[in-house]
Amino acid sequence: MKHNIIPKALRWMAAAGLCLAAAACSKDDIMPEPAPQQGITPTKIIFNVTRGGYEGDAETRAPKSEWAEGDVIYFGSSYYLNKATYTDGEWVVTMNDTFANGVTYISARYAEKVTDDTYNHLSIEHGDVAYTTSGTYEMDEGGVATITLRLDQHPQGRMTFTGVGKGKELTVRGMKYVSHFRCDESLPRYREAPITLTGEDDGTATLYALPTPPIVTEAGITLTVTYDGVVYTKTFAGKEFKENSNITLAAPSLEGGWAEAVTEYAAADLKMGDYLYSDGTTSDGGLRKLFPDGTVETATEAVAPEAGKTVIGIVFHAGRHATDASDYTKPLTAGGPTLAGEVRGYAVAITDATLRTSYGAKWVTGPNEEYDFRSGVSTDKYAWNGYANCRAIHDYVTAHAGEGWEMRHFQAAWSCETYGNRSLDYDGNPTSDYAWQAPLRAPAGTSGWFLPSVGQLYYMATCRDYLDSRFMAAKAASAAELQDYVKGFDTDSMCIYWSSTEDERSWYTDYAYDMSFSEPIYMTNMKRINYHAFTRPVIVF
Repeated sequence: MKHNIIPKALRWMAAAGLCLAAAACSKDDIMPEPAPQQGITPTKIIFNVTRGGYEGDAETRAPKSEWAEGDVIYFGSSYYLNKATYTDGEWVVTMNDTFANGVTYISARYAEKVTDDTYNHLSIEHGDVAYTTSGTYEMDEGGVATITLRLDQHPQGRMTFTGVGKGKELTVRGMKYVSHFRCDESLPRYREAPITLTGEDDGTATLYALPTPPIVTEAGITLTVTYDGVVYTKTFAGKEFKENSNITLAAPSLEGGWAEAVTEYAAADLKMGDYLYSDGTTSDGGLRKLFPDGTVETATEAVAPEAGKTVIGIVFHAGRHATDASDYTKPLTAGGPTLAGEVRGYAVAITDATLRTSYGAKWVTGPNEEYDFRSGVSTDKYAWNGYANCRAIHDYVTAHAGEGWEMRHFQAAWSCETYGNRSLDYDGNPTSDYAWQAPLRAPAGTSGWFLPSVGQLYYMATCRDYLDSRFMAAKAASAAELQDYVKGFDTDSMCIYWSSTEDERSWYTDYAYDMSFSEPIYMTNMKRINYHAFTRPVIVF
């Protein structure tokens, strides 16, 4: 919808800091105080803004056809210093940046749910987002200046579910939505998390998002949706959901071709929650049904570990994961354990590898405190390649041994691979602080303990509550000397767990991925950080 509305108030600030405020005027005459612009003072400013629609749609805010009270557009030649707010049917414009006459590269951004715009960095909740990089500024000989913006680019697709019902909730998984739009970055940042929608007055619920790679295959896009207390799944062949996409679906139902998403297990099946013992064997942990949202159904009676055995880990996945390309026939360390045969499953340690202090482990700090570099590990945040990442770190250390590099400089990875056998601190000095880990060392015929990838950590985080219950069952059966160490994932909001995955952004070579189990959400942190930065080893058997 096009608006040719003169703002009723205008504040104009020149780059030198001159601030000129226009008094409230009619739509026809805006008379700003004198402000030089190419030698001409605008006598009137017209603010034209239209919204290009998603595919096949004329407007971005469907089913709404008008701008909403309080909508804000941030625009400028750089850093989005200007702001237009839709108030009482008109645009109130605040100008802090001037334009040269005839420019055709004005950038503008709009987000439906901005929660913070400090320094023009937008923090955004789930909702519609649109932008342009080709806005124009024209001034005629009479001094009438026109700012024209067409917000026709969308960094998300739109998916509308019909028949949901007013006020009813529908949660979509496997998606990411725009959560930040910094003024100094051309592309937005996304957050991957379940997105809960609420049915509007007409019964529809609208999703603005992009699919994450795991739900997109050659077969199509597989949606997992929780609705009316049921978790549904359905694969849509030939469907593409990308920027500017516009898809309409009926609310999920079995009659509509959706299936209930659940995996069932027998006691004898290897599965999440099973116990891994120091002799390399496993036993049933009690899981009977696993849903994609991490909820579970367990055996009627609690299933405890086998008497007389030492639990060293909890299984979190059975079989080799599709995105794990690690070569487990090659040990991490000379003489270290090697996997015997095919991958049966993955298990996570029942304790952290780091000590229970405020200072855990840095991702890396070199002989000269280096941390801003690429080590050769993967930047794929979805892959289950923690072991391959750790081998890449070993390759880096070997290649730079002449410069004083040792594995202990990669503190996070080293704390995991020495779990159960550690006798040195990070400076290479002898210590007995980790002697308690000895009963938990890796059994023969396994991969040995290693630092997981962020993909592996994220999967565990989605099932955190159930895994925590298994940690507590293991704690109850553990020896007295381990009681103070066996625990679930730390869910304090300040705490993170390092992954072996580096930040994929080319200018963030000093960052690596970590996982917060409080929300849960993955993010990246500076590699030299160790405050509340812990490690939890995993093993393949």
